[in-house]
Amino acid sequence: MTSRSSEPTPWLRYLEDLRPYLKGKDHRGKRGSLRWLEALMSERGGRAGTVRNILYKDLGSLEEKERLYGLLADLYREVGLKPPPPPGELFLESARRALGRDKRHIFRRFLRELELGGRPQLVVVGGPATGKGVLLSAVQRALSALPEEPFFLNLGGELAQALIPLAEALGVEVQGLLSQLSPTQPYLLQGALQGEVLQALAQGLNRAGRPLLLRAEAEGSLEGLPLRGPDGVQKGLSAWLEPFLKALRIPYLAALSEPPPTLPYQPLSPPSREEARRFVRERLPHLPPERVEALVNQAGRNFGELSRLVLLEAAKHDPKTPLQEDPALRPLLLALAAFSPEADPAFPAALLEKALGRPLEKLSQAERALLEWVGDGLVRPALRSLLPEEAPKELHLLALSFFPEENLFRRLYHARKGGAWAELLRALEEDPARLALLPGLWVEAQTWPKEAREALAAVVVRYRAVLGQYAHPEAEEALSVLREAENPALRAWARIKAAEAKADAALYKEAEELLPPLEDLNLLDETGRAEGLLVMAAVERWKGDYERAASYAEAAERLPVAPFLKDRVQLWRGLVAKDLGRYEEALAALEKVGHDPLLLGRARYQMGDLLMRLGRLEAKARMEEGLKALEEAGAPKDEVARVRARYGTLLRRLGLYEEAEKALLQALSEAEDPFTRARVESEAGILEAARGRPFEALAYLEAAERYFRTTSERPKEARYRHLRTLFRLGAAYLLLEAGQPYRPPFLGGLRAEEAGRLLEALLTAIPEEATDRYTALRLDTASLLALLLPPEEGLGLLRPFLGLENPYLRAQARLGYAEILARKGAYGEALAQVVALPPLEDPGLQAQARAVEVLALLGLGEREAAWAKVREAAQGGLPRPFRFQLGRALGRFCPELKARLPQGPLALPEALGFALANPD
Repeated sequence: MTSRSSEPTPWLRYLEDLRPYLKGKDHRGKRGSLRWLEALMSERGGRAGTVRNILYKDLGSLEEKERLYGLLADLYREVGLKPPPPPGELFLESARRALGRDKRHIFRRFLRELELGGRPQLVVVGGPATGKGVLLSAVQRALSALPEEPFFLNLGGELAQALIPLAEALGVEVQGLLSQLSPTQPYLLQGALQGEVLQALAQGLNRAGRPLLLRAEAEGSLEGLPLRGPDGVQKGLSAWLEPFLKALRIPYLAALSEPPPTLPYQPLSPPSREEARRFVRERLPHLPPERVEALVNQAGRNFGELSRLVLLEAAKHDPKTPLQEDPALRPLLLALAAFSPEADPAFPAALLEKALGRPLEKLSQAERALLEWVGDGLVRPALRSLLPEEAPKELHLLALSFFPEENLFRRLYHARKGGAWAELLRALEEDPARLALLPGLWVEAQTWPKEAREALAAVVVRYRAVLGQYAHPEAEEALSVLREAENPALRAWARIKAAEAKADAALYKEAEELLPPLEDLNLLDETGRAEGLLVMAAVERWKGDYERAASYAEAAERLPVAPFLKDRVQLWRGLVAKDLGRYEEALAALEKVGHDPLLLGRARYQMGDLLMRLGRLEAKARMEEGLKALEEAGAPKDEVARVRARYGTLLRRLGLYEEAEKALLQALSEAEDPFTRARVESEAGILEAARGRPFEALAYLEAAERYFRTTSERPKEARYRHLRTLFRLGAAYLLLEAGQPYRPPFLGGLRAEEAGRLLEALLTAIPEEATDRYTALRLDTASLLALLLPPEEGLGLLRPFLGLENPYLRAQARLGYAEILARKGAYGEALAQVVALPPLEDPGLQAQARAVEVLALLGLGEREAAWAKVREAAQGGLPRPFRFQLGRALGRFCPELKARLPQGPLALPEALGFALANPD
C-alpha cells in the first residue's frame, strides 16, 4: 500500500514530531536531518537510499520499513518520549506473517469490515492449544493506533476480577448487583442477578461504541457462585455469555473455549510448527534462533502454553509485561508474591501445593519456568520482577497456619500481610525488638481498631526507647495515642516512657516532674512497674542519692519482667553498682546482659569503661566488643560516636596514639549532635596534647570549651564536660609552656604560668561530689598542678586521695605522691610507696612507677640497680611513646645517666628518650 496524496506520510509526521528534541551535531551531521537519518540507517544495516522514499512516498520493502520504525522508536525513547504506534500498513503485514491461515482469514475479515465502516461481530472457538489469545492480541495491536483503543476482556475463573474493572471504565454500577448474590438464594434469583450484570455491561459497551475483544475459558464463577442462566440452570461460560453477545451493538471478536448454543462461529485449528516460530519471532524479534526453537519445542503444538512462555521471556526484559492478565498464570504468581518476601524468598513446595490445590508435577511448562528449586523441598521465584506487588490476605493466612512458631520472621510477615492483628501483637509484645522486622507497620496501623492501635503504640514506644530514639516521630505519635487512652494504666505508663525520654536526654528534673506517683505503678503489670522503677533509679542517680537509685534498680530486678526488659534491668543494676564503687558487683550485672544486641553493646561498653577506670587491660577487648555490637545493632550514630571517642581515650591511655587518632577522627565524622561533637573534640584535644602538638590540641579544646560553656543542652552533663575540657586546656598549656606532653611519666619541677592559673581556678570550681568521675577530675587536676608547685604544697594536694576506693585512682595518687617525695629527697619513703602498690596492668601507671623507682634508687646511691631498671624499661612492654617520655623525664633529673650513653649532639633528655624508644 502506498500513499500518493499531498498529505504527509505517517513516517514524516513521526520525524517532524521528533526533530525539536534532536539538538546539536555528531559525526553523522546535524541531528534530525535527512542525511543524518540516512547515515544512522546505514549503521543499522539498512539502505540509506530508502529513507527518502519511505518518508515522503511511503515506498519501500517491509524489512526496510520495520528497520526505520525501530530506529525512530529508539530515538523517541532516547529523548524521553513514548514511541508512536507502528504505521497501520506495517503492523498489518507483520501480524499477517505471524498468524496461521485460519487466523489470518479472521484477522483480515474483522479489520476489513471495520475499515469499511461496518460492525463485524465474529465468534471463534478453539481449545486451550489453538491460539485464541494470539489472534486477539494481533487484532488488539492492529487497533492500537485508533483514537480509542478497543476494550479487552479476559474471562476465566472468578469473573468479578475482570468484570468490575470493565464496569468502572464504562461508568456502570454492578457492585451493588454483585453484593446481592448469595449461595442461599434460589437459583432463579441468582441467574436473574447475573443476567442483570451482563445486561448493564452490554448497555455500557453500546454507549461507549468502542470495539470489544473477548477471550473466555470453558468455566467460570461469579462471586464464588456457579454461572446460571435466566432459568436458574448452571451454565458453561460460553453459554452464559451468549445473551450478552446478542445484546451488543458494537463490533466484537469473541474467542471462546466452547461453542455457544446458537451463535454462528468458526473453529480454530492448533498452530503449525512454522506458525509457532513466526509467533515467537514476531513477539521477540531479537531472540536468537536457538532460543526460538527451544520455546517452540517446550510448548509443542499448544498455543496457550507457547503464548505464556513467550510472555515470560518478554517479562525478563520488560518487568511491565502483564503476566497477571493470563488466568492460567495468575494463581501461581499471586502465591509466589505471598510466600516469597525478599528477605526470605525460599519456602516449602508443600505450601505452594496447598495454595494451588494440585501437586507441582502437574504444573505447565510456563508455570514451571516461574519456579526455581533450591533443595530441601524449597522453591522460590525464578525472577522476582515478574511478581505482583500484593497478594490476597487469604494466602498470607494460609502461610501463617503453615509455618511453625519458631519461624519468627514468617509468622510476623504473614500475620501483618494477612491482617491477623492479635497474633501479630502477641509476638511483638513478647519482644518489641521484632518491630525492626516490620518497617512501616505504625503507619499502616492508622486504620486499625482503637484497642489494637493502642497496644501497638505501647510496642512502638518500647522499641524506640530501647534504641534511644525517644524523639522519633513514631515514638512521639505513639506516646500521644497512649496519653489519650481511656485505660488509666496506659496513661500512667505513657508518663513513665515520657519521663524515660527526658532522663535519656539527661533532663532529669523534667523527668522527675513527668513521673507518676509511686502508688500508680500498682496499676501496671510487672514489666511496666519495672520500667517505672528504672526511670526513678535514673532520677535518683542524677540527684546523687545512689543508695536509693540502687534500691529502685534492685526492686526492678526482683520483678518477673518480660524477657525483653531483663537486659535493661541488669544494665541499670550494673550502672548503679558502678556509681557506688561496687565494681565487681557492677561487672557481674553487666556481664548478664546478652539478649538484646543494642543493650549488649551498651553493657560491654560500660564494662570496658569500668575496667579502664580500674586500670585493667581487659578493658580494650570489652570496649571493642561493645562498639562492634552497637554498630551491628544499628545504634544511633551519636551513641556510636560517643563510644568510639571513649575507645579513643582508652587507646591513648594505652599509648596507641595512631589507633586513637583514627578512632577519634571517625567519631568526629559520625557525630551529628553538636553536644556529641564537642565531647569528641575534647577527647581529640587531649590526644593531641599527649602527642606533643600544642596548637592542634588548643584548636580542638577551644571549640569544645566554647560549646560546653554556652550550651543550654543537658546542663548538668555540660557542666562536667566543661570542667573536664578546662583541665585538658591546662594540660595543653603545660605542653606549650613547659614542653611536657600529657603522657606518663609525669615528673615535676616544671614552670608554666598559664597552665598553673587554669588548674588552680579549676580545682576550686570542681563540685564536691562523691561520684567517680568528679573524684577522678579532682585527682587529675591536683596531680597536674602538683608538678608546678613546691614539694610540700604538692604533697598537701595529693594526700587526701591516698585512700581512695578505686584501685586505679588510688595507685595514680600514690605514684604522684611518691614522685613528689623523690623530688623532695625522701627517696626511701618514695620507694616504699611504689613497692607497696599491687601489680599494675595499666602501662601509664607502670611508666610512672618505673620513673619513681629510678629516681629513688639513684638518690639512694644504687646506681647499678637504677640503670638496670632503665634497661628493663627499654626492653619491657611499655608503649614506645611512654618509653620516649620516660627517657626525657629522667634526663632532666639524672645527669649521671649521660655516661651510660654514646656521645652525640643531643641533650641528655632527648638522647635518653630515643635510647629507650629505640633499643638495639
